[in-house]
Amino acid sequence: MNPTDDIYAFLVAVLLGFLIGLERERKREYSGSIFAGIRTFPLIALFGAACGVLSLNAGRWMIMMGLLSLSSLLLLAYWRGSSGEKVGGTTEMAALVAFAMGVLAGLGDYVAALAGAVMVTGILSLRNELRLLSGAISRADLFALVQFAAVSLVILPIIPNENLGPWQVWNPRSIWLLVVLISGISFIGYVLSKLISTDRSIGLSGFIGGIASSTAVTLSFSEQSRKNADLSPMFSAGVLAATAVSIARLIILIGIVQPKLVLAALPSFMLYFVICALGGWFLFRRARQDQAKGAKLENPFELKTALSFAVLFALVLLLTRAAQVFLGESGIFIASGLSGLTQLDAITLTLAKQVGEGLGLVVAVKGLALALMANSLFKAGLTISLGAPHFGRSVAWVVVIAGIASLMLAWFMPVLGQGV
Repeated sequence: MNPTDDIYAFLVAVLLGFLIGLERERKREYSGSIFAGIRTFPLIALFGAACGVLSLNAGRWMIMMGLLSLSSLLLLAYWRGSSGEKVGGTTEMAALVAFAMGVLAGLGDYVAALAGAVMVTGILSLRNELRLLSGAISRADLFALVQFAAVSLVILPIIPNENLGPWQVWNPRSIWLLVVLISGISFIGYVLSKLISTDRSIGLSGFIGGIASSTAVTLSFSEQSRKNADLSPMFSAGVLAATAVSIARLIILIGIVQPKLVLAALPSFMLYFVICALGGWFLFRRARQDQAKGAKLENPFELKTALSFAVLFALVLLLTRAAQVFLGESGIFIASGLSGLTQLDAITLTLAKQVGEGLGLVVAVKGLALALMANSLFKAGLTISLGAPHFGRSVAWVVVIAGIASLMLAWFMPVLGQGV
């Protein structure tokens, strides 16, 4: 590293140390004396950065010497602090992390150093919320957390990420990712309900889930509405919010892949978005007024339904590809309808790419509208068959009306941008 890099590393170290130290200084106000605060933490991080810079020339033993020196001070501080009634080592551990982040900065890994400091500061700042969450989690909740961790962090990374099967339509990791999404949306909503109000947690998890997959949100919330009938109106609003968010995301995807298709598809997509957004807003308002007091979410983690949906998704992928191969261009509409049943991303990206290869805008827009209609019917079927009666009716009416309106607009309105 040259002198300029060294100076930048020191500045990053001071910044990340200041972030952690600022939070620890706030604790001093209500907890009395602590080992390190807003001045000491930047110095610890700067010490780590100096050890990292020196190690580039003198060897990694400089880092070990710095760690041993700091550890001796931390052990002394912990020994003195643990002599009273309250025993805790949070500040001492934060000091070790600050040193490690400083070392990363000294070695030139600035992004990782700052990201680590932000995470540490967040964990320290959420002390009360994390204690509240810990007290609210039951033994069953903890077991569900272990299951979800196994599904998402252990199984997902080892599943092959390559195309397999007829026409190579199946990617095992992509299919398993749906299982993670469906179970994850349910679990995130449940955890949020432990930290904030139930209605806000459902709406927030629906919004977040819609960025990934509104169909997964629909499946997840359908199951939960049957288990938590009092919250059905709120789950209905959550599904419609997720659906509206997914439409906005699809428009962005089209703009990235094929900008000239955006103007052509925008009227039907925006009509669908407006109907779902208004329907979700109306249901949310009514749910806030009618929701039973004290209604709480039950632990929603189940794998059976998510696995069943993954199998259905794999089957639809195969049928969609078969329609494209054997029917040619005339099979685009059939493929659009089949693909839209389970999710919209694949057919949206496919049609956008084919427009760049010569596919007409009219055909592409009609194909997208058919996919939206098929997805609406599929969601309506999920909500009615799996969800509570009131939940199913509320969601089904809105998404079917949105799908029909979008399809009619795409089919009979002149397509914009054909001359582009």
